[in-house]
Amino acid sequence: MVSLVNMKIGRQMMVGVSLLVFQSAFAQSTFAQDANQQEQNQTLFLFDLSPQPLPQALSAFSDVTGMQILYTEQSIYEHDAPALTGEYTVDQALDILLNGSNVEFSYTSATSITLRRKDVNSDAGVMMLDTVEVIGTRQSRYDSRYAETGTMIPKDVTEIPRTVEIIPEQLLLDQHAQELEDVYRLSPNVVNMDGYGGSREDFLIRGFRRRDDIYRNGVRLKTNGRINPSTVDNVQIIKGPVAEIGQMTPGGLVNVITKKPSYEQQAYAVTNFNEHGQKQLLADVTGPIGESDAFAYRITASAEDSENFRDATIERQFLNSSMSWMTDGGSLIDFSYEYTHDERPVDRGVITVAGSGGGREIANVSLDTRFDQDDLNNRDVTTHIWELDNSVPVFDDEWYLESKLFYAYEQVDEIRNEVTSVSSTGVLTRRVQGNEDRELSTAFGRMQLRGEADLWRPVDLVSGVELRHQYETWTNFSGQDQVGGTVSNPSSFTLVDNTASNPRSRQYTEVEQISYGPYAQSDLHLTDDVTLTLGARYEIFDNEYSAENKLTGALSGVDPKRDGKLTKSAGLLWKPVDQLSLYASFAETFQSQNIYSGNGTTSVFSPEEGRQYEIGAKWSGLKDRLLLTASLFDIEQENVVETVNGTPQLTGGIRSRGFESSVTATPIKGMNLRGSIGFLGSEIVSDNANNGNRPANTPDMTASLWASYEFQDAASEFKGLGFGGGLTHVGDRYGDNGHSFELGSYTVYDLGVWYYLPLRNESRVRFDLGVKNVTDEDYYVASGGTYRVSVGNPRTLFGSVRVEF
Repeated sequence: MVSLVNMKIGRQMMVGVSLLVFQSAFAQSTFAQDANQQEQNQTLFLFDLSPQPLPQALSAFSDVTGMQILYTEQSIYEHDAPALTGEYTVDQALDILLNGSNVEFSYTSATSITLRRKDVNSDAGVMMLDTVEVIGTRQSRYDSRYAETGTMIPKDVTEIPRTVEIIPEQLLLDQHAQELEDVYRLSPNVVNMDGYGGSREDFLIRGFRRRDDIYRNGVRLKTNGRINPSTVDNVQIIKGPVAEIGQMTPGGLVNVITKKPSYEQQAYAVTNFNEHGQKQLLADVTGPIGESDAFAYRITASAEDSENFRDATIERQFLNSSMSWMTDGGSLIDFSYEYTHDERPVDRGVITVAGSGGGREIANVSLDTRFDQDDLNNRDVTTHIWELDNSVPVFDDEWYLESKLFYAYEQVDEIRNEVTSVSSTGVLTRRVQGNEDRELSTAFGRMQLRGEADLWRPVDLVSGVELRHQYETWTNFSGQDQVGGTVSNPSSFTLVDNTASNPRSRQYTEVEQISYGPYAQSDLHLTDDVTLTLGARYEIFDNEYSAENKLTGALSGVDPKRDGKLTKSAGLLWKPVDQLSLYASFAETFQSQNIYSGNGTTSVFSPEEGRQYEIGAKWSGLKDRLLLTASLFDIEQENVVETVNGTPQLTGGIRSRGFESSVTATPIKGMNLRGSIGFLGSEIVSDNANNGNRPANTPDMTASLWASYEFQDAASEFKGLGFGGGLTHVGDRYGDNGHSFELGSYTVYDLGVWYYLPLRNESRVRFDLGVKNVTDEDYYVASGGTYRVSVGNPRTLFGSVRVEF
């Protein structure tokens, strides 16, 4: 079995490498002529910037030019930029804005500039040139290459010896992404899971399922609800383990970066709708506070009252308020508060039935068939999040002391009903159950020191300590089984809430988890072209579990001894030429186990441990309008727990090997391309009958493509018009580890068109209209078990109106 998997993966890798070579050759032939022209003629931009603090001026500069400005030098906050009015090249404009400061700039790539401390100020001349008018979407809204995740030292993705995918907000807007599950599918070897009936974030990365690995601004956040995308700036998907980040699954993680206050006044309002009943309103406003050049704010609010194609009602309210303060001494303080209320059913989808061949098969029913009962299915989640970030320059501004305080509090009440068995004649057995008074709190703190040192070679260093405390309580209840209704007509029997009059179980549970420890990472620049990245973390963890059976009064619990784990990482990155990065990396990870209770026993197991080897290449060529990436990886995870005959056991692990490649390109002005392909060979290494099987929901191949074009020539009669289209493909998957039924493969096509209508001054309206799943393909997103097969959305016509002012 292993040899067959190896042969298959080898063939798939050859296909992927061939694809990468083809992409590179295609890009060179397509872009060469335009690139040579740009070498000869510098792009010119029209500026109208008033005198203001330098950080605000740099932000406005980025909006006009589309250039990314990367810096950690906080003395920038002490300087004011002069007025900049007229037509300048990028270099000329920056020379003027930085005049009088103690920083200079250099190009990381053609659209990415890094600011560093300098010893001598420089002057630049001024040249008046023709006006360049920007129409529609600024390029900077598509191009996002600045990684804050997967590295303790933020930098361009081409400088990181691992795979990092960054998906900017503008791509979410053009694709009309209403949930983060619409985002995950854009990355190779990432697929959605059933998400507790669609009520939680849930995904697989490189064959490993998320467990507490959804991150928000760098903080590991367990949540029982959905993350509202209203305030998402970009989504960063990190592949493989990160040793210095702490407990995580070895496949990788998703970090959601939220929007921050801007010192430039901006505001927009948008309404989203579709044919199935979506109705959403959203507003976002940001800018300086009064006449102050030190304070800025942002307020984002949204409300939704929608229905989906399965007649499930979704109600959401969201508010995020944040404020930034830049002191004269270069300190930066950011504070935010976020409120989310999300109410929706736990929709388990469709079920499987006994198949003719002895296995199981998905029931032959319409995909909008509901096996639950509306009046006994609702999940109400309310979340509050407070976040405080602080950065202070120390040691003559050469180093920075940074801190983060984070607290999240969540309340959940839930009642649901689910199928528990199906008779040979198709009669359903269902059960009403749920959780009440569920409370979850997460407190997190970080303190770190970051800076640069000049030893025998330049070194970037960061070291700190983190503390995380999670406390959760809830009461789980269920009623006795109720028999009635059939597979073809589930609603022919009416369920009743018998959880109080005829209870099957009722248990109160408390779980407390504490983890803390030091970490460090260094980038040692061995030569100008070779960088060695080393990282380590020692984490101490302590879990405690207790429960009370409310029907019998029986108490149970366990308090295992405190334990610790050291994880290490190393990466080597070589740039033989400026455009090409070659890398190899190794990383370890672990995650402490849940405490399992069942069959009258409580079990505690050793932590899950994993490691990854990865090699890859990143090519940022042709004025940075093309980014090609490719990687090969090998991941192993040990101490995986499976439930065998109702009893949890350590049964081995999972091994996952594969290849993935992605391309992001801007062939011509106004056109954007994003595509990816991934091949994955994943198998269970176990002592039971599942040994050698592919894990549930894991495809052998994934692919995605999105292409858009927007008329941005001021002289064009179509200026402001844009359109895009794309596809998502997920290969064959099994519905369980035992391979008793299959989910099949699917390909979904999406189309969209938009138009910017200018109003007075800089205000404008954007109109969107599009279709998702153009071919109306029936498909299954994922399986959560025998009676929990989540279904994909049918063909859906959507629209939106966005006013920017």
